[in-house]
Amino acid sequence: MADIRSLEELQSPDSAALHFSPFGLGGAMPAEKSAEFLQRLVADCELALDVAEGTRREFERLQRLFAYGLLDYDVFTVVDDRALLVMEQALRERFVQWCAGTVTFEDANGSESPIVEDVRTYDDVFAAVKKVGRRNRRRPRQQPSPQWRLKVGTTLIDFNGMLAGLRSWARAAGLLRGQRPRRVEYAMSRLRDAVAHPTGYHRTMPVETARTLHDLAELINQLWGHPTPGGRLYPAPVERDIVVMAWNHEGGVQMAQADALRDDTDVDGYHYILIRSASRPGSRYEDAHWSAFDARFETTQFPTEYLWGPGSRSAALAWLDAEQPKGDTVDYVDRVFMLREYDDKVYAPMRPEVAAGLTEEEQRGTWHTVRADFPEHAFAHVRGLSESPRAHPRTGDCSNCAAYHLGSGSHEQALRAAEDAIGVVTPRRPPDVRIPDSFFWPHKF
Repeated sequence: MADIRSLEELQSPDSAALHFSPFGLGGAMPAEKSAEFLQRLVADCELALDVAEGTRREFERLQRLFAYGLLDYDVFTVVDDRALLVMEQALRERFVQWCAGTVTFEDANGSESPIVEDVRTYDDVFAAVKKVGRRNRRRPRQQPSPQWRLKVGTTLIDFNGMLAGLRSWARAAGLLRGQRPRRVEYAMSRLRDAVAHPTGYHRTMPVETARTLHDLAELINQLWGHPTPGGRLYPAPVERDIVVMAWNHEGGVQMAQADALRDDTDVDGYHYILIRSASRPGSRYEDAHWSAFDARFETTQFPTEYLWGPGSRSAALAWLDAEQPKGDTVDYVDRVFMLREYDDKVYAPMRPEVAAGLTEEEQRGTWHTVRADFPEHAFAHVRGLSESPRAHPRTGDCSNCAAYHLGSGSHEQALRAAEDAIGVVTPRRPPDVRIPDSFFWPHKF
């Protein structure tokens, strides 16, 4: 029989929760400070105003209950498990809104099933899926059964109404984006399955539960078309400013806001370039690879645009005053890269417009077109094609890295694959500007 505790005992802090603090796991904090800390961990998990009411109320309940883990440590596990189930609820409610009352299935021959109308709840969606399944079973055995698939715009996807089908639909509909988050979505789905079909006892720490709630908030907001500024999974576009880079042949490399040019005088031996960059001193997007900038190859983590140079400080300042370039915003997820493989070497990624401007000599070799969030992800995938061909497919999603393979072949074929993904590519040939002796990217021209 379970122990019956007094109200005072029920209100007493669980000592296990007190050991988690802003500085990590350590000595127990005072209960009042712990209560404030736990609430602040999830206080900034806000949902967009147009999120479905059912999903919103479920999420806000979990956000509110999280702090009660101070009184019972197992609450963190309950909240974490429930959050994984709310993920599926969010996908279901968003699907019902997206279909706007009508669900259409089509077979490989282009024949549409009778359109299922008056879809108001997800139970109606399940009914539509079952209806299509019954039509398949009624066909004579000598006639092959068509593979009815959900029509999402011009795309057909396998869809049985379950979580995997919902994830495929959200991707096909363009509601979820990014290649790295695709792997996280898969992991969250596996964890959701473990919650729905448990095989043992487990406990979750508060910091893990807080991350689950943050990830869930990002996923829900993204489903309703709202990326998260500074987000871990579905970030909003980042701001880029005009930045100056200066280097000498002794290995010194510096970066600063472009206006810093006004504070200095010409220094012998230094070369200056102007770029448009999200990475700058003091920025949260400061790039560990910023000093590897190359005008022709994508060697920095975030998109960087060459503007002018190299030249002297006074010449850079004169161009800055004459042209007065402005900053902008840029989305860095789901970028398309082209990579050259030639003479047993994989070259660093290039933007399609730069690859389109190469000479005939530079176009030799096998080319690969890859969608990825960061250039190193595209590079790792292409390098894996030859090192582990079974683990890295040459079409579609790669199950072992955060990349989507769009095509391989000649330069012309790879460029065509890029245009199929992003539209017409206008060739551009920037000058061969790079920071010498910086971060090592193998195999450049």
